[in-house]
Amino acid sequence: MKKIVFFTLGILTALVTVVAGFVSCDQTSASVGRLIVNITDAPSAPEIDQVWLTITGVQVHVAGSEDTEEESEDENGGEWKDLPLVGAVDGELKFDLLKFIDGSQEKVAVGFLDPGKYTQLRMDVELVELHIADEGELVFHVAKLPSDVLKFVHPFEIANGADTELLFDFDALKSVVVTGKDTYIFKPVVKVTTINQPFQITTLSLPNGVVGSYTAPALATTGGVAPYTWSLDAITPVVVGNSLSIDPATGAISGTFAVAGDYTLRVKVIDGSAPQLSTTKDFDIEIAASGALQIITTSLPDGTEDVAYPPYVLVAANVNGAYSWTSADLPTGLSLSSLGEISGMITEPGDYSFTVTLTDTVATDNQVIIIRINEAP
Repeated sequence: MKKIVFFTLGILTALVTVVAGFVSCDQTSASVGRLIVNITDAPSAPEIDQVWLTITGVQVHVAGSEDTEEESEDENGGEWKDLPLVGAVDGELKFDLLKFIDGSQEKVAVGFLDPGKYTQLRMDVELVELHIADEGELVFHVAKLPSDVLKFVHPFEIANGADTELLFDFDALKSVVVTGKDTYIFKPVVKVTTINQPFQITTLSLPNGVVGSYTAPALATTGGVAPYTWSLDAITPVVVGNSLSIDPATGAISGTFAVAGDYTLRVKVIDGSAPQLSTTKDFDIEIAASGALQIITTSLPDGTEDVAYPPYVLVAANVNGAYSWTSADLPTGLSLSSLGEISGMITEPGDYSFTVTLTDTVATDNQVIIIRINEAP
């Protein structure tokens, strides 16, 4: 149960993602949530070339918990729990925030929390430096802080099996205030929004196959902390002669099926945090006899609402002579040519399914196809 927090400071945009997920049972039996702090930035005023932020700590407020070595008592009740900094040198992290204006992010801290409701986060900032053009030269100026602790009050919740992103969007022009010649104050102005997202394997389906060699492309996830390690947890039913393996780095599956039939492949992925988080997903596939007509495609690449879907040709094996593809329940906006090409545009986001039929001179095969249409950015 985890949460990720994307943060941004200074003349910046901060993303805070609070991650909630299940902790792998071989690491700990306690159910906790993970807080990951990343840093990013928004475009700044044109005269500012660099914004250097020195961070010495990130904490989350825990109400009513008992003191530990990682917690310090708060005068208003409860404690502030430290999140371990990622890549700190002598207890400090230093960033030029403007290197993140392209939307990239960098981890600041990672920690674990019990499930429940939280209201506050804070960041210890030792120094904010501005690199500003001055008569053709770039000069550093220290921006004064009203406090060396930046506190953010915004309710969020750690929930089992879910990711929650807290998006901290700082106003670049209002965060740095000019108070006199070469005198600046850092007073962050921020808008906070919340996005919920589960930690899960997001690949919709695996392709079908025929007796003989079998391959499936790399799998995908949301949430977690890289690197990810994939494993093939189970194949049912167990059949002598079948031999499959999975690439632990990508989740791509390869091998052979010796016997035709319907199979369920259970895939597991473990992330790179400590303790590790894990999730599994079952995929149903159909393996046809050697030489039999078989529709291989079971899902389509993701699309975007109100955006033309790039033409995609359905794949089949052992097609004999003339053939034709048809479908009676295509989602509104999509079309299917007799040669198996999908195209068109869907105007509403969501997961859609429809059945296609392939007929050649010898046989007919049917297959349910899944497509995911994402919201426009």
